[in-house]
Amino acid sequence: MRTPKRLPPRQKRPEPATDQHDALRKIGAVLANVTVITGLLVAFGWKRSATQATALGIESNILGMSNADYLLRSIAPVFTLLAVVVVAGLAWLWLEPRLRPVVVGRRLATGWLAWSWLILPLLVVGFGYVWPVASFYAFPLSVGGGILLSCYVIESTGRRGWDWPKVRLFAVAAGVLTLFWAALNYAHVDGQRLADEFEPALAPAVTVFSQERMHITGVREEPLDGDKSRYRYRYSGLRLLENTGGKYFLVTDAWTRSDGVVVVLRDDATTRLEFSR
Repeated sequence: MRTPKRLPPRQKRPEPATDQHDALRKIGAVLANVTVITGLLVAFGWKRSATQATALGIESNILGMSNADYLLRSIAPVFTLLAVVVVAGLAWLWLEPRLRPVVVGRRLATGWLAWSWLILPLLVVGFGYVWPVASFYAFPLSVGGGILLSCYVIESTGRRGWDWPKVRLFAVAAGVLTLFWAALNYAHVDGQRLADEFEPALAPAVTVFSQERMHITGVREEPLDGDKSRYRYRYSGLRLLENTGGKYFLVTDAWTRSDGVVVVLRDDATTRLEFSR
């Protein structure tokens, strides 16, 4: 009787990715989502412009900025914030294999790390007494990072009775929300900085030619010969504050944040503006 041939052993299927790597992929997919990035840029641009306008004594609605304006003015600052998040993610990939033996083998360390959602924000608040601006930036990220770390530690210890797919979804959502929170804090500080750094003497000088008398207070008005020029008046002593929404926002040479007005001119055929250093 012939012995049946032995079939070659089946190759083992590759083990599925760990839950940790799966969570990282989900976070990466969220950060790479165009809608999320666009929303982050618009939120940052709106918050920074609103803070800057309020500090300069005008309402942000007067600026009439569009979503495109917010996007273009937010790319560089938000890129810095996202770079910090990416570097933190790479650092976690390096740290996680070294942290796992501590989490699995030492209950004391595990107990402390499980409270990261509370410990990390309290540490950042304490650092705020020494580095207040950095703490203002880092506090939202400490909340999101603390939640993610706590969920990781609790899941690694084999906690039962939890619906871990839903917990991971909650952790990723919390991370995205705290990223927006950090972006708004960053935008607030950056908008305040732009307002503090604005000096009329350093802004471009503006000369306005007008067909009609404009009655601008605090500037030099010079009548022109209407027979030789289409414009009848020239105004000097103005500085450019902002140009957006088809409007120019001008201040006088003597303008200060505590005393002064903002002149708004529409970009139309009745006026002509000349800019100089």
